[in-house]
Amino acid sequence: MTVMLAGLNDIYRAKEDLEEIKLQYAGLYEQLHHVVSLTRQLQIKYGYMGSLLRDEDLPGYQPQFVRESILTLYQREVQKLKDLSEFKELQVLMKKHSKVGDSKLFLLILGAKPELLQGSTIIK
Repeated sequence: MTVMLAGLNDIYRAKEDLEEIKLQYAGLYEQLHHVVSLTRQLQIKYGYMGSLLRDEDLPGYQPQFVRESILTLYQREVQKLKDLSEFKELQVLMKKHSKVGDSKLFLLILGAKPELLQGSTIIK
């Protein structure tokens, strides 16, 4: 199985598209930033957040050591993001930049520099 890694240009394009969403859909971006920050603070894998956003099966990313009450609170915050009328814009962006991956997209939202995300670093 061959997996294509995102190059620096791919990451820069994803960053530009995120900036476009930030400008055009400020409420969506604000809620997205909130959920990404919450994901990091709760030490939940970004893949879990991505799976929730895409309504995918979660077994590989299901948090093992997070209390059920905390996980329920987290899932409610993700649902608030999904309930926004502009949410489909985020879905389009995530699909368009699937090669970049959820983790790198979410780290860009937190302010990571594209140069630091390039390469084969495994971030879940």
